[in-house]
Formats: sequence, structure tokens, C-alpha cells
Amino acid sequence: MGRLVRKIIVLLLLVLITLVFVFRLDYFNVKEFSIHNLKRVKKDDIIKILQQYQNQNILSINTKEIRQKLLENPEIEDIRITRRLPNVLVLEIYEKETIGLIKYLNSYIEIDKNGYVIRIEGDLPKKTIVFEGLKVNEAMVGKKLDVEDHLLLDEGLQVASSLKNFDVFRKFDVDHVVVLLKNINNVELKMDKLLVKVGDISEIDYKLKLLKSVYDKLPKRIEGTITLNSNGIATFSPNTEEEN
Repeated sequence: MGRLVRKIIVLLLLVLITLVFVFRLDYFNVKEFSIHNLKRVKKDDIIKILQQYQNQNILSINTKEIRQKLLENPEIEDIRITRRLPNVLVLEIYEKETIGLIKYLNSYIEIDKNGYVIRIEGDLPKKTIVFEGLKVNEAMVGKKLDVEDHLLLDEGLQVASSLKNFDVFRKFDVDHVVVLLKNINNVELKMDKLLVKVGDISEIDYKLKLLKSVYDKLPKRIEGTITLNSNGIATFSPNTEEEN
């Protein structure tokens, strides 16, 4: 056996002994969990899952296993876990964003951009998008919403996503936007006292810009109907009762 080979073997043995020594040191046992970005997810729910990893060696902890367990929470979209040596586990929690709500019995179903149920609440928060016209068969937290017309749901999700990207609640002075889903070629929006006839959702982003240009020219709190067309024409018709 050559001298170089013996040196390599000795070096590997030293590394192995060092690793064994490090893994047995209490100095590297997890003492703290640093959890960030929580808004609606309860910290106690996160801690309950993390408790079993308390005092385990931070270098040997399976972060993929922790991530999978935390992702079982239907309100969590993603998690980033990093080790802060010697003994702190850092978790960046990314919660699912509510794209819209659907009235169901005496509650509201909150769904994400993919149509999965995040939670079911009794109250209607301000600055939210509400879907009307969908017939719900079943709603289970963590599962995709079961409706009679899935194409109509997908269309509603596209409209809501466009409204979010357009920053609708900053650009319009309203508490809620109701998306009326009559059929895939006939979508309407209710914004306070205005009814907006969108038609099909082709060129929806352009139609929202067109809506904004008309809205800015109208008196506040006026009642009536705005009809949008993809050809760049928008018309406003005031309610008859207001004219009288």
C-alpha cells in the first residue's frame, strides 16, 4: 500500500471521526425555530409539528420531511427551510392567497388560484372578490372545490386573477367585486352600484383598462350599466330610476 493511499485513508478516518463527534455535540442540537411571514396560519399549528425535532442535531434533521408535513396544512403554499448554525432552524412560510369567495349555506368558501378550498368562514371580509352563479356540490378544506360546471369555475378563476393583477381595489372605490358567472360567454361584474357587462373573457386585461377609463369619468356612486367590447367601445347606461 503506497504512502499516498495511507494518507488518504487516515484523512478519511479523521473526517469520519470529526463528523461523528460533531453529530454527538449538544451544541448543534436545535434550540430555536425562527418562523416568518405568518398572516393567518396559526404559529401554534406550526410549532406542534416542529416540537418533535427539538433538540435533534441540526445537521442531521430531514428538512424535506418537515416541509412535507407542513404542506399538509391547506393554507400553506410553500415553505423554505434553512439552518442557522449552530442551533436555529429558520422557516419562511408562504401562505396561499385567496383568489375569491363563494357563498355556501351560511358561510363563505375561500378558494385559491387553482380552485382549492383554503378555509370556510362565516364572515365576508372587505376587499374581496365574490363568485356568484356557481352551483357547489361539495366543499372540503384542502380539496378542489366540487362544482357542477368546472369550466365556469376555471373562467371565474381567470377573471379573478386578472382583477387581482389589475389591483382592482386600489383602482376602484369599492369594498367587493362580484363576478357573476352566467355562462362562459356571459360574465358580469357588480361593483357597488354599477353592473359591468364583460361578455366572454377574451382580452379581459384590455377590457379592465377600458372599464377604468370609463369609471374615472362617471360621478361617484352612480347607478347604471357599463358594457365593454373588445373592439374598444364601452357604453354606459344609467338606471331609469336614477334618471327619474
